[in-house]
Amino acid sequence: MSRNVLIRFVPPAPIKVKTSKTESRTREWEGEKLAAFLQEGLEIWAGDKYPDFEMKVAVSRQAEIRFVNWKPDKTEAGELRAEIGEQISLVLEGIEPEDYLSD
Repeated sequence: MSRNVLIRFVPPAPIKVKTSKTESRTREWEGEKLAAFLQEGLEIWAGDKYPDFEMKVAVSRQAEIRFVNWKPDKTEAGELRAEIGEQISLVLEGIEPEDYLSD
């Protein structure tokens, strides 16, 4: 039986870029593109370690890792959340910001 894991992902804050001494513009992160990259990286990791996990990453305003239609015990849930959080950090280290920022 597959175990569904929903990861609600909050994109990083926009970045202000100076265009001249007095002017700057704001570049937004492309949340859906980041979420797709993150989902792909997490699926590769989970495929080896947790083959019964089905990962879904969704852009949200609040970060959360939720276990859908199954409930691990409290200790296991905390450990899984920590492990998934570490993996999210590792996957996001591999991004090239220019590929994920608006023009």
